[in-house]
Amino acid sequence: MLLVSLLTACSQVQIPGMGSRNAAPEPVKPQAVEPPLITTLEWSPNYSQPISYLEVSLRAETDSREMNRIITNIAYLYDAQLYVLFHEFLDYLPDTARVREISDQNDWLDSRQDAVSEAFTRNGGGDVGAYHAADMFIAQTRQRAALIEQRLARVRID
Repeated sequence: MLLVSLLTACSQVQIPGMGSRNAAPEPVKPQAVEPPLITTLEWSPNYSQPISYLEVSLRAETDSREMNRIITNIAYLYDAQLYVLFHEFLDYLPDTARVREISDQNDWLDSRQDAVSEAFTRNGGGDVGAYHAADMFIAQTRQRAALIEQRLARVRID
């Protein structure tokens, strides 16, 4: 009985290069690559209308505190727009590329903060410095968003 069990077990062992007792497995059919789930949502926030409204308000404003409030809100909207764009970009990347892109984005965030701080200091701080710091924040963010949009266009699956 033990000998029969051992012989049966040995007959099931496959030796590399010696073939198999079973039929060859069916070839694996390649699966279609699906776009990231977020792209099938068909919904994204509209930043252009509130940004345009605030930019018109900023040009009409003369009070420095109100100007700072408005430009800060514009900066927040551009930053939110970049955040969503960057996450959409990440959705198309493999894990190893995501890690690299997140590291690069963190480095860029540090450099943006340095540029904003330098603009604040260069313009004497206070309300004037704060305005120029927010303006630098917007310029840096818009530039980065343009770069991410270009890179996203190269990897996007339509």
